[in-house]
Amino acid sequence: MMWMVGGALVLLIARFLWLGYFHRVNAMSRQAELMNWIDIGRVSNANGGKDILLARNERGVRIDWRTGEVWLMNPKVAEPFADFLAVERWLTLRDMAPAAKPAEAAPAPVEPEPTPDPGPVRDSLPVFQQKVDDCLAKAEGGQELLETKQAFEAGSEPYLEASTELSKVALELDVSPGMVATFHISALAALTETTGADKLERVAASLQAAARQIRASVTS
Repeated sequence: MMWMVGGALVLLIARFLWLGYFHRVNAMSRQAELMNWIDIGRVSNANGGKDILLARNERGVRIDWRTGEVWLMNPKVAEPFADFLAVERWLTLRDMAPAAKPAEAAPAPVEPEPTPDPGPVRDSLPVFQQKVDDCLAKAEGGQELLETKQAFEAGSEPYLEASTELSKVALELDVSPGMVATFHISALAALTETTGADKLERVAASLQAAARQIRASVTS
């Protein structure tokens, strides 16, 4: 009788270890980490549970907690990917799509040597914030997210301060507007799970944490 109980315990422990390490969602999380995707939070799944949100540069993805499928959110793709290798292949092919080859032209006349390029001009803060809003509007449900963000910035001083500080840090450290928009998506998604009168303060705290995360990831 004891060997039967022992066998059942071994099976339960083995199943727990399998779920903890080999479950598809965890495997996708490890794969994403190896490819330099940053875990930025969780968002509610329509069927219950929490999906994982990740970002890299201006890209944003979501791992479905039930199936382990990877959904590319920025740019938005209608079909899921099997894993992050498939995401990388899709992004590479998209970025390498050849432009129309120009016709052969006669050699250009020799021109005076150009003056040195002074380099790209850094956006002002208002221009950068507008780019963040543009990226947010292009995300899934973007118009509603943008209107919510703008309403919060107009009606909540802590949210406005946190939003402005996040943009300043991103502008200072050359983080893309798309990444900042992804942090706003994560903060606004958490709003539905927050209760109490200080909901906006808690969402503002999420943006403040994002600014700290950017500083830590860039300066480390």
